[in-house]
Amino acid sequence: MNSKRTVRRVVALTATVLLLATACGGDDDSAPDPIPVEVAPVQVVGQPLGPLGDSPDADPAFGQPVPALNGTAIDGSPLEWTPGERPAAIVFLAHWCPACQAEVVELTNWLAEGNSLPEGVDLLSVVTLVDSSRDNYPPSQWLADEGWPFPVLVDSADNEVAVAFGQAGTPFWAFVFGDGTLALRGSGRIPPEGLAGLFDQLLAPGDG
Repeated sequence: MNSKRTVRRVVALTATVLLLATACGGDDDSAPDPIPVEVAPVQVVGQPLGPLGDSPDADPAFGQPVPALNGTAIDGSPLEWTPGERPAAIVFLAHWCPACQAEVVELTNWLAEGNSLPEGVDLLSVVTLVDSSRDNYPPSQWLADEGWPFPVLVDSADNEVAVAFGQAGTPFWAFVFGDGTLALRGSGRIPPEGLAGLFDQLLAPGDG
């Protein structure tokens, strides 16, 4: 537990520097084409994390089990995510948020240049706060146009996933230890190099 707490302090300190202030409040030809969806029912299994609190370093939900998610991917296929299988990062994105748009472009371009995130950590994205009356709608087209390479879960019309994770502002990040407990969460953009560093911290000995 002491080693895990040490990892928490390192991760929180790193993220305090990296989280920027910018944030917004098959081969079978006979198979049917995927039908994109923008919102869909989702099952949140487990206790919600509650509000973030004053800062990532003082997050009252640190070490709390993270809820599992069972819903629909943005291409209309089923998507289930279970914490505790290995470390993970979850990013919450709003299609109308300029900071989210910049985050997606920066990370996608960085990967296209031949860079890569450390192996052994999953990255799941959640499209939330969908509003057909706002800019850059629909989010399915936005992420397809950008070539976003990560799994995308669509939130419900009531933003149940965002609420369960205590989302405050977008982009919003939640980092999960390998034992399925919360390591860190916070709002703001993270440069790709910084994200890679946080992934390394999740893989450090003592993370669960």
